[in-house]
Amino acid sequence: MGWVFVSGGTRGIGAGIVRALATAGHPVAFTYAASDAAARALEDELSGTAQWCRGYRCDMADRNAVEQLARELLSTRGAPYALVNNVGITRDALLLNMDDGHWGDVLRTNLDSAYHASRAFVNSMIEAGDGCIINMSSVTGIKGNPGQANYAATKAALIGMTRSLAVELGRFNIRVNAVAPGVIATEMTANLNEMQLKKLASGIPLRRLGSVEEIAANVAFLLSPASRYTTGQTFVIDGGLTA
Repeated sequence: MGWVFVSGGTRGIGAGIVRALATAGHPVAFTYAASDAAARALEDELSGTAQWCRGYRCDMADRNAVEQLARELLSTRGAPYALVNNVGITRDALLLNMDDGHWGDVLRTNLDSAYHASRAFVNSMIEAGDGCIINMSSVTGIKGNPGQANYAATKAALIGMTRSLAVELGRFNIRVNAVAPGVIATEMTANLNEMQLKKLASGIPLRRLGSVEEIAANVAFLLSPASRYTTGQTFVIDGGLTA
């Protein structure tokens, strides 16, 4: 199997994706922003798999840093089979209280990062004549959420980027899809008490939060031969929240 590049791979959904893909047999290169300890722990956890898995510290919002890492990986590993553009942050504030920092940080991290990674690797994928790109969006980019105009803008933009790249790259046998998770049980929800979790789940038709493993399984499917004729689509995994 070809190797996979996963941005933002040490926490939450990103770490789940790294685990799922490594377990499925893909060599994985993942990036992280801060914690060397978390990256090394994930490497150690997956060292029992037959495939290569390694973390790289990289600011995905920095084009030069992304291009430098891409050159290193391309020279040692060749063209990736897939990119999973997962890195993302929130800087929540109502529009009346949102400043340029709130806006710019989220756009650079969530949207520019996907652009930088895609630009850095896509030529090699075209030359290989195969591959796929998965952009991690969110239901917030579909239904909106108060206080998240910046985050919603980036996640909606990733869906538009997905559709356009699917049209551009299809003739090279490169598939491009998006995954839009709903409310998922991660570190961000771990601090909520039982009452808060019940209230959150009550608005979801399936009456529960999604799991990281359920999102990661969808990503693994999109990299598998079973999805060879699937491109330009957004897979909403939200328990019916946007139904």
